[in-house]
Amino acid sequence: DDLAKSPHLARIGNSVFHGHCGNDPTCSNFGFYRDRSPTPMMEKSLLYKLVLNGQRGVAVNSSYFEHAYSSKHGKVRIYKVKRVSLKSKLWAADPANRVCDAPGSWYCVGQYPPALQEFINSRRNFKQLEDFNVKRDAASQKYHEEYMRRMGGGAGGRPAESAAAAAAAAE
Repeated sequence: DDLAKSPHLARIGNSVFHGHCGNDPTCSNFGFYRDRSPTPMMEKSLLYKLVLNGQRGVAVNSSYFEHAYSSKHGKVRIYKVKRVSLKSKLWAADPANRVCDAPGSWYCVGQYPPALQEFINSRRNFKQLEDFNVKRDAASQKYHEEYMRRMGGGAGGRPAESAAAAAAAAE
């Protein structure tokens, strides 16, 4: 399910927006302990709250999200985003803000609104590691080396157990 895949999504996001997972390129603090309890970072995440809303005591902020639909087996959940500013609605509705392949075309790749520009500008464009035609800078090389070390079992790998399980084992 989505939560099982989410640590990988966090690693992808962290490879573009360095610092999302601190200095850990493997995002080992975003996941689950062996006892299946969430790490603190996972428990705070919007994804975790949206997927488990109404289960296990998990609740999404109802001021911002309204549950609109769940499929028969709960694999699909759709939420309405509430409290969208008028400024955002007007920007999104303005045809001048659409980036289309031709005037009036149905194919429009879109763009990010001005309020997100500072965040978007902080990204480091993804570089395929196997692309030998692209020169890797020192920061990218260091990031890749640390990622490979941690994925290979070096320090800072996945959390082994929850604090509760560790405390119980110590008794």
